[in-house]
This record gives sequence, C-alpha cells and structure tokens, in this order.
Amino acid sequence: MAVIFCWSNNVRGGEIGEKISLGSKSRAYNVLVQKTESIPTDEPAKSGKRDNGMETLSGDNAHSGGYGALFFKGSSFKNTSILMMGIRGAWVVNRSFGLGIDLNGLLPISKYDDVDPSGFSDAILLGGYGGLFLEPVVWSKKLVHVTFPISMGAGWLGYVEDWEDEYYYGGGDLLDDDVFWYIEPGINAEVNVTNYFRIDIGISKRFTQDLSLYNTPSDAFDKLNYSLTLKFGGF
Repeated sequence: MAVIFCWSNNVRGGEIGEKISLGSKSRAYNVLVQKTESIPTDEPAKSGKRDNGMETLSGDNAHSGGYGALFFKGSSFKNTSILMMGIRGAWVVNRSFGLGIDLNGLLPISKYDDVDPSGFSDAILLGGYGGLFLEPVVWSKKLVHVTFPISMGAGWLGYVEDWEDEYYYGGGDLLDDDVFWYIEPGINAEVNVTNYFRIDIGISKRFTQDLSLYNTPSDAFDKLNYSLTLKFGGF
C-alpha cells in the first residue's frame, strides 16, 4: 500500500509540474508575439492603394467640378455700341482654377454708314470669336469672391449690307471680312447664389492682332467689355 501511495503521489506531482511548465511556456509565447507586433517597420501598410508620395490633381484630397455658362457682353466698335452673347464650359479643379472653352457671338444690331463703297446702304457688323478659357478663382467658398478669367484664340468679323434694304438695293451681300487672333484678360466679382448657381459681373479688355477691314482702324475691336455671366454646375 505504501508503494502504491508513493507512486500515485509521484504521478500526480508529475502532472502538476507538466501543467505549470506548459502555462509558463504559453505566457512567454504571448509576450514574444506582443513585442514582435510592436516593432516598427518601414514597409507601408497594404491598403490596396499604391502610395508613391506624388501629389496629383486626381489625388484623394482633390476636388473636381464643372459648369456651363451663358454670358452677355457690352462693348463698342468704331464709336458704336455692340452687344455679344456667348456660352462657356469649364472644368473646375479644387474650387480654385477653371479650364475650358468659350464662344462669343455678336448680335446683328450695330450699323455703319461709312463701309459700303457705293454709299447706298448701311453695313451691319457680324462675327464671333472663341478659344481656350482659363479662370483662377480666389476665396471661392466665400459668398462674394473674385475670379480672373483669360480667354484666347481666334475670331472672324465681317460687314454685310443691311438686309432691311434688300427690297431696294439687294442687301445682305458680304462687303468685307477678316480673321484675327485675340487675348482677353479680365476680372469678375462672383456671387454664390446656391451650390449649383453663380452670377458674375465683370470687366475685361480685348486685344486683337491682324484685323484688317475696309475703312476700319486695326484696333477698332480692342475695347473694354462689361459682362454678366450665369453659371450652372457643380462647384
């Protein structure tokens, strides 16, 4: 009986020793894992996106919008008032810069009596111009802010006989025309009416090159413009 009792005690002591040994090993393993996870690494986290440190227009923090616009301009040509109407489309980057195109067309309301060589008919000025459009924007989130539009490209101007005289003189014929290059910088005060609608009131100066028309100064179209612009889109 004594032998059996001793053997039993030895067995139970061995089991307890084994359990203590396993518990110690488990705690040591957990501590090792925690220390390993806390070691810093130079490798970027794998988030499914490639980050090369480059800043781009289409980056995560960039904002992109766009708008279409209808505008009206008043100016002068050979001491006679002229009116223009146009359309514009632009992409807006980060609410601070617009890039697009615009087109301007003259309304046929201005008449001139010193163009027709025969002297029998008045002449009506027709034409238009358009091209690349750039527009830096300052403080765009403010209710009233400022933009600096610049338009550049090419255009066409021509004199035609007054078609209201057609019954008498066969009006409507082209008397003279020419193409030209232009650049038109300006400044606008812009109002945020809603998130999708803005109104601009501005002034610009048009500079032309290579314009040559009968009995017309070469700088006759180099005038100030006063404009009203209605913008619709996402800004």
